[in-house]
Amino acid sequence: LSRWLCTLLVVLITAATAAARGGNAQNYATLMQQFEAPARKAHPWVYWVWLGVNTRRADITRDLKAMKATGITGCILYGNQAGTWAWRSKLVLIGKHYRVVKTNEYKGSYCTPVPTGPLPAWSPRWRKLVCFAAGQCARLGISLVVSNGLASTSGEIPIKYGEQRLVWTRLAVHGPMVFDGKLPAFRMRAPGGNFPRTGAPTYSRNVAVLAVPDISGVSPKKVVNLTSHMNASGRLRWQVPAGQWTILRFEQVPTGAHNFWGYYTNCMSAKALDKTWAVTMAPLLKEMTPNQRTALKGIEDDSWEAGDTTWTKSFPQEFLERRGYDLLPYLPILAGIKMADAGTRARVLSDYRLTISDLIAANHYGHLKALASKNGLLAYSEAAGPNYRQADDLKTSSRVDCAMAEFWMPCTHRPSMNSRFLLRNAANANHIYGKRITMCEAFTSLGPEWQESPFTMKPVADQAFCDGCNRVCIHNFSQSPSLTAKPGYDYVAGTHYEPGITWWHETPAFNLYLARCSSMLQAGMFHADAWVYRGSNIGRGEPRKMLLPTLGHGYDHDNCNSEVLLTRTSVQDGRIVLADGMHYHVLILPNARPMPLADLTKIAALVKAGATIVGPPPASMQGMPVHAGELAKFKALVARLWGGLDGRNHTEKHLGAGQIFWGKTAREVLHSQGYGLDFSVRGLSSDGTMEWIHRTCGSSEMYFVASRWAHPERVVCTFRQSGRQPELWNPVTGSIRSATAFTQAHGCTSIPLQFGPCGSVFVVFHKKIGIDVSGPTQSNYAVATPLLRITGPWIVHFDPKWGGPASVVFNHLIDWTHSNNAGIKYYSGTAEYQKTFDMPQLPPAGSHLLLDLGGVDDVATVRLNGKDLGVVWTRPAQIDITHVIKAQHNMLEIRVVNLWPNRLIGDAALPKARRFTRTNIRKFTLASPLLPSGLLGPVRVLIEHKP
Repeated sequence: LSRWLCTLLVVLITAATAAARGGNAQNYATLMQQFEAPARKAHPWVYWVWLGVNTRRADITRDLKAMKATGITGCILYGNQAGTWAWRSKLVLIGKHYRVVKTNEYKGSYCTPVPTGPLPAWSPRWRKLVCFAAGQCARLGISLVVSNGLASTSGEIPIKYGEQRLVWTRLAVHGPMVFDGKLPAFRMRAPGGNFPRTGAPTYSRNVAVLAVPDISGVSPKKVVNLTSHMNASGRLRWQVPAGQWTILRFEQVPTGAHNFWGYYTNCMSAKALDKTWAVTMAPLLKEMTPNQRTALKGIEDDSWEAGDTTWTKSFPQEFLERRGYDLLPYLPILAGIKMADAGTRARVLSDYRLTISDLIAANHYGHLKALASKNGLLAYSEAAGPNYRQADDLKTSSRVDCAMAEFWMPCTHRPSMNSRFLLRNAANANHIYGKRITMCEAFTSLGPEWQESPFTMKPVADQAFCDGCNRVCIHNFSQSPSLTAKPGYDYVAGTHYEPGITWWHETPAFNLYLARCSSMLQAGMFHADAWVYRGSNIGRGEPRKMLLPTLGHGYDHDNCNSEVLLTRTSVQDGRIVLADGMHYHVLILPNARPMPLADLTKIAALVKAGATIVGPPPASMQGMPVHAGELAKFKALVARLWGGLDGRNHTEKHLGAGQIFWGKTAREVLHSQGYGLDFSVRGLSSDGTMEWIHRTCGSSEMYFVASRWAHPERVVCTFRQSGRQPELWNPVTGSIRSATAFTQAHGCTSIPLQFGPCGSVFVVFHKKIGIDVSGPTQSNYAVATPLLRITGPWIVHFDPKWGGPASVVFNHLIDWTHSNNAGIKYYSGTAEYQKTFDMPQLPPAGSHLLLDLGGVDDVATVRLNGKDLGVVWTRPAQIDITHVIKAQHNMLEIRVVNLWPNRLIGDAALPKARRFTRTNIRKFTLASPLLPSGLLGPVRVLIEHKP
């Protein structure tokens, strides 16, 4: 009885929560409409990479019209160069893991500059072309964002506005004596590479000169400030007291970090960002017409790859204002001097790191947003890294209008899951700061060239969707300065996604899939049971969704930083609730970490109001106390909250309206409170992996469930939902149908589901049907059996412009690479298969018929009796033919598109003048294996039998 009451309570709370959130989400009818025909805000964007060449207006217009025609609604214009890469290895999938294997098959490969002459980004002519592009975007209805490069490196700025660091030299002296001499200065090396072209690489400025007595644990009060005793040339005169002393000369010098765009802008200085803006966006905006400005939506600050920074000119003042005490007497701690006690040193270093993090958030990302807003623009940024070790990824992401992230295709540069999916931090930040859209740089890579298809891209997108992405910006669409060259001139990195690819005309089907998934995942709010406290969150980001030991499988979580804990958090009905409606059942504290007094005070207030806390007491107080009694107050709070608990024999306690658990996992606590697994799966094969994400949309609950691998799966998925009819929404076809096979018990619904290779589905719960109702059938899927096999001969048309025969007869279906005809063997592009066939006997009325293409490499478009049935890009390669098939003279046309490598391999054996392809990237050689291509079959008509 108690279990039943607990289950009922969970159902009632869930319903009440959904109703309360209804005002913030789309209703069910709108959700259906946006699924069937996704709104503009869900459609994919692209990184439009200009390769630093003197392009033409016709090429720009061609690109934008191609975007418009295929369902791409926006672009981030990125001034870049073609890039370089050495192909010395390949990627091999072994089980569920990718392995990098050395190979000689690409020996002699190369990437060359694009042969149309240089055109540096932000130069006057470049800006003029950008203005023209903006006008074309306005005409075509495409949103334009201009990128400021990696960490705002676009544009030449003096080195003193580049990244800075704190350095020091030491000099040992023994008193009493009069020291009168020149202190050693830090020896710098000039930055290497083809930059800088401006500024002095020897720039430096003095910060402080301090003398420290050589006494273990010396008090900061014993540090002597000699800064005013040193002249501009570095000469110091000082009456040295008795004893051994270390004189530390602290200086600010540039890190020298740069790329071909320029120096990485000092991310702790708003003034430095102003300098970058002044040589990039300011002149561009001044030159734009009002019409061109209508298309320009924002400025994008791309991923942070500048390394570490440790100082800026205003740091001492900023530290004093933010931390409440003077850093100067403690500077020797940064140089490794063991001053005071270990606890004090740890607190000073923590405050120092926190100030760096705060300045990055405020003076780089926050200031970028202010500059953009002042000019009527939005600030886009990959503010969560990926190479940040010094910032709170959640806070930096919150400071821009549109916090972005990135995810990669499997490649030799990033083979593992943990290095390829770098989006969870931004998604998490958007959840807890009330932002709705997490747009991601999508399908980036280094290594593959024209080897990806929509089917290989799908499981990567699905994983990203489950990690929190809800809009993709495909990396990349290269601005090839040629209307005729194929594959064209490309940026070496990224999945090539522009008109030069073989399957460009088939991309609308894949773009629609991305838009459908994005539309659903933009609706409502992310659902998670647990909130994980990360404090300052510096260096503690979560690039991809990790399995937390305390939660295990079946529960999702968000991370919480100090700022959101202190400013956006309250308790309602025992749940921790954020200002925008996000809520969590438990707050998880990490093991044995320091915590600021303010955070502990807030946690105590949450517990008193009814929150559930899971975890041990903090190890110590974080940060230096600036007021009397702070340490005592901290210890008293720890005693009040965890007093009587030991994490072993005594593991839980009520305090106020809330509870504290220490020694139990969050999984155990959630289960004891009636919150079973939000999602689970049984029957998964050893080859399978199932990913998922849950969102609440008004009175509807929806789960996106995806099978990561190509092995077909028949599983039973269980969802923590009850009393509502489950529906299956297919994002590939757009079909919506009620599940007829399901069981409900104990507040959960179990549904038998089938997944084709890398399959996915939205499971939506909306219509009320009562508790513990079950479906009338045992399966949700029809069984398809062969009705007819369509055999040869097939008439096949290749494009002679690409070396293939205009017409050829295949008596049976073959892989093109097995042909003795070199024009077919090395063919890349589109070939059309034609076949007329009869149906010996039409099935009864109401029967459902499918055309199964069997094997197809890589994408196909099907026409039957003059009716375009659409693009087949997933597996199994099937399409509905119920309403177009007839008894006799069925005219079947199948346009099959393969990938570029085969033609590029064939061209490797030809003299340059006889090659069919033109590109700056020559990866493939005669030693490269050909890729399977064409319609492989068997082609069959299947009849479906209802379950």
